[in-house]
Amino acid sequence: MNKTNSLALIYLTFALLITACASKKIAQAPDTQPGDQLKAEYLVGSWCTNRDLTGEANKNAGHSRITNISPLFWEFNQEGKWQVSASGWLYEPHGKWQLKGLNTIVLEKSKGKPKSYQANFKNDGADLYLQAEAEEEGEAGKFLVLSGCE
Repeated sequence: MNKTNSLALIYLTFALLITACASKKIAQAPDTQPGDQLKAEYLVGSWCTNRDLTGEANKNAGHSRITNISPLFWEFNQEGKWQVSASGWLYEPHGKWQLKGLNTIVLEKSKGKPKSYQANFKNDGADLYLQAEAEEEGEAGKFLVLSGCE
């Protein structure tokens, strides 16, 4: 193998590694208002629970700040599967997700009932605000904010 072929192989390998580590986000979501039409492809990719934004959103909505949000990495894939990781490296199946209607996301854990959230995007689509619907007493109107993981 000559030097030119070796360099080409090294560059190709490097490009494949960069591509494999790139974000799995398919479509960048625009900022939206509650009630705006969302597309499923906006949700596909990796998301991180954002403790600070969640606390601020809950305070602004008149709820107490949530302080017990664990740092978690979520991954929504195109097939409607929802995976979770505590480390950001090893993901395990957690349940299913689906977009319903204009802006309702239904999250269903493998063991548990589905929960519906009204969703909208802020910060150029980098942050996903999920507002709980009235399925559980005391949970209605509370926010969970996810930020796009890099």
